[in-house]
Amino acid sequence: MVYAVDPDTGKPIWSQRVGRGGIQGGIHFGMAADGATLFVGITDLTMQSDGSGTREAGFPGVHALDARTGKFLWRTVVPNECGDRKYCDPGVSAAVTAMPGAVFAGHLDGKLRAYDSATGKIIWEVDTTPAVKTVNGATAHGGSISGPGAAIADGHVIINSGYGFSYHMPGNVMLVYTDD
Repeated sequence: MVYAVDPDTGKPIWSQRVGRGGIQGGIHFGMAADGATLFVGITDLTMQSDGSGTREAGFPGVHALDARTGKFLWRTVVPNECGDRKYCDPGVSAAVTAMPGAVFAGHLDGKLRAYDSATGKIIWEVDTTPAVKTVNGATAHGGSISGPGAAIADGHVIINSGYGFSYHMPGNVMLVYTDD
């Protein structure tokens, strides 16, 4: 659930159910806003923190709400492309990051996706899970993306990849993407 609250009175203005919720569902680490648009990442797993239950998902992806009314502007539910990868899920657990024209979301399937902020169309994605050679010569690999969202500065997008907590894909890499 997403709620808008009047900051002067503390009274609710509107509420909107965006996902199913639950211990591994709903909104985990944060939303983002750009003007009057609120961007909400949803995990929506029915799995429990001990790994029991199913890994089926309801509305995993990114959803945009009108911050004034709570009405949906768009909903982009991502397909489950995990196949037989262990601990892989399509949902968004990490905080989403908004900038003019785009919303970045790290997914539990290890993909970092950029969504068009006006339409919700996926305009860029990268799989962060393959092994990479790091700047110090070590080999690292990504996994599920959770916790903090992408940092964006000076033409760079920076993301942590690897989140082995609670039956998700572990990894150990911080990746930097640039438009160069």
